[in-house]
Amino acid sequence: MSFILELDKVNFSYSKNISSFPGKSFNLSDINAEISEGDFISVIGKNGSGKSTLVKLISRILTGYSGNILFKGNDIKGINRKEYSRSVSYLPQSSASLNSDFSVKEFLLLGRYSSKKFSDFSYSIEDRDIVTASIAETGTEKLAGKSIYELSGGERQKVLLTLGLVQLNSSGDLKGKILIIDEPLTYLDVSYQIEIFRILKKLHDRGLTVIIVIHDLALALNYSEKAILMNNGIIAEYSRSENVITEAIISEYFQVNSRIVSHENNFLINYSSQKNY
Repeated sequence: MSFILELDKVNFSYSKNISSFPGKSFNLSDINAEISEGDFISVIGKNGSGKSTLVKLISRILTGYSGNILFKGNDIKGINRKEYSRSVSYLPQSSASLNSDFSVKEFLLLGRYSSKKFSDFSYSIEDRDIVTASIAETGTEKLAGKSIYELSGGERQKVLLTLGLVQLNSSGDLKGKILIIDEPLTYLDVSYQIEIFRILKKLHDRGLTVIIVIHDLALALNYSEKAILMNNGIIAEYSRSENVITEAIISEYFQVNSRIVSHENNFLINYSSQKNY
C-alpha cells in the first residue's frame, strides 16, 4: 500500500510566526509519520497536545514549518493550492460561527471553488450534480432548502461535512483523496456523533482517507483503524487503534483509570476515577 502522506522531521513553532499568532508559544517537534492511502486515523491527546496544529499543517492552513510534508511523494509547498484542495479537504473545529442567509444548497456550491477558473462566476450543471450527490451521501436532502442560520448544531456539522465532499467531488473516485476533520463532535448529541461516524465509515469504504481529531476515545477505538497520540507537541504513539487506546496509555497520558470491555462487537471504555498524585 502506497503512502499518501509523509511527514519527515516536521517542526513548527507559533513563537517563530509571532506576527500571525501573537502571544502563542506552542511547538511541534520532530514529527515523523507515514499515512497510507485508505487509512482511517484518529488523532487523540489531551487539550493543548498539538492535535489541531498537526492537521492544520497537513491541510496547509499553517505554514512556516521546517522539515517535509509530502503528498503522493510531492512536497506540498510546491503543489498549487487549488489543486491540493481538490484532493485534501479540511473541516474546522466548530460550526457555531457559521451563520448565513445562504440556503444550504447555495452554501454547498461554494465547495466547487477549487475546481473553478477565476473567470467563472456561475455554476455548471456538473457543479450542481456534484452538490446533489454529496447531499445524498450525507442524507441532508431535507436541509437543502433551509437557510444556514436555521440549522441546529448537528445539522450544521452535517452540512460542513457535505461541503467537504463537494470539494472532493464525492460523486467520483475517492481513492487518493483525504478528508481531515478537526473535532467534529463538539456539542453534538450521541445520535449525531454516531451518524457522523457512520457516514465517514461509508466514505472510507469507498477509498477515502480519513483523518479525524477526536476526544471520544471509544468512538476512535470502534471506528478508526489507526490512532496518533499527541503529547506535548510530539507523536507519542502511532499504531493500530487497539494498540494506542489501551488502559495503560489512558492512565499514562490522560491521567484517568479506565477499563476497556468488548460488548456486541463494540468497545466500551469505563472511566473509574482520576489518578491521584
